[in-house]
Amino acid sequence: MSKDLGNDKISKLLLDMSIPAILSMLVAAIYNIVDRIFIGRINPLGLTAIGITMPFQVVQMAFILLIGVGGSTLISIKYGEKKYDSAEKILYNSLVLIIISELIISLVCIIFMDPIFDLMGVSKDVYGYAKDYIWIILIGGVPGLTGYCLNNSVRSLGHAKESMIIVMVSSILNIILDALFIFVFKWGVKGAAIATVISQTMVTVFVLYFFIKAEDIPIKFRKKNASFDLKAVWEIFQNGLPNFYMNLFGTIVSIILNRFIIDFGGDYHLASVTIISSVSLFITMIIYGISQGAQPLIGYNFGANKYHRIVETVKLTTGVIVAISSLFLIFIEFYPKLFVYPYTSDTRLLDITGHNIRIYLLGITFVGIHSIATTYFQSIRRPKISSLLYILRYGGILIPFLYIVPKIMGINGVYLSNALSDTISGVVALIFLYIDIRRLSKRQGLLEDI
Repeated sequence: MSKDLGNDKISKLLLDMSIPAILSMLVAAIYNIVDRIFIGRINPLGLTAIGITMPFQVVQMAFILLIGVGGSTLISIKYGEKKYDSAEKILYNSLVLIIISELIISLVCIIFMDPIFDLMGVSKDVYGYAKDYIWIILIGGVPGLTGYCLNNSVRSLGHAKESMIIVMVSSILNIILDALFIFVFKWGVKGAAIATVISQTMVTVFVLYFFIKAEDIPIKFRKKNASFDLKAVWEIFQNGLPNFYMNLFGTIVSIILNRFIIDFGGDYHLASVTIISSVSLFITMIIYGISQGAQPLIGYNFGANKYHRIVETVKLTTGVIVAISSLFLIFIEFYPKLFVYPYTSDTRLLDITGHNIRIYLLGITFVGIHSIATTYFQSIRRPKISSLLYILRYGGILIPFLYIVPKIMGINGVYLSNALSDTISGVVALIFLYIDIRRLSKRQGLLEDI
């Protein structure tokens, strides 16, 4: 059932929109873990092969975010403005763009696969498995990833529950097919890749059906608005760039960070940061899920000129995110090993990670503030500020600190650099957010609410 984003109670809308987003990400994460467990049990080299192919999938995901988030935020705004024809043009052009992008990515990666593997130093033992896996993933990119791209737009219309169901059904199907293809048919990594493509294609089928057949949505695929529009394309790219930067810069910075971990700490610390990253991912999925829940509310009410509802949404979302992330921080600082025990029984690794996690995640509350700030600016068509904030966090602050702080503090300095980057970028994001909310409030005489 569609929500009335312009009139329903903000707190109820945020809850109804956030919980499905959080559950979708958690289920998808569980699927990824199970997928790797299945492959790891039959062939450790297969697990290595999947890890090696991650850069290919990072590029795919970057374009999904670029087009999917860029298009869905614009659709939210047009929805609020009641400009349904414009929204449908954006929806159609998002479909065209993701198909073209995935075709080009697949073609380029297939042509240059061998040189890329050589550059990455892939061993002969792993090469065959990696090629078998990524070849299928790339071929299945268009039918498989189109739905994931457009699923953002399902949520942007207030249908968060439908968006969640689509992802959850796909993830459960993937786990079932994984077990069937890997253990029963003995297809190994090929089976895992085929299972992934089939389950992803189901998302595409569901999403296309939703936008063609759903009765209670004003924005659909209609022939009259099925035309290529360069203006719409430019707007989609412009608004989606922050998420594109986040994905690519985040990956690059992760590689650089791991290099510093190895140089200053060695293998145990690399294992430690892997555990910490898993804990961090769980917390940030909750944070990002809440921010995603707020995005349609902000975008719709911006389009409808209901600025008081934007102010209320931002204030409530920020408060909830700060409260939840602060609660996690308290437990991390006082009971760090509570988060580490599920991952290892090695006493040395427990001690190292219990110490490191308290430093590394010191700025987790500010990650939440950064998240709602970037979501807010994208949702009101000010993507340049979101891009600036992402670049600041994922490179502008962290990389310089990595070259300075560890030389003074050793391995602890590597972990502290991350915390400082999270904190400083979060403070900067908060300043930008506060200034803009004041500006927005003045437009409707709401300054007294700040």
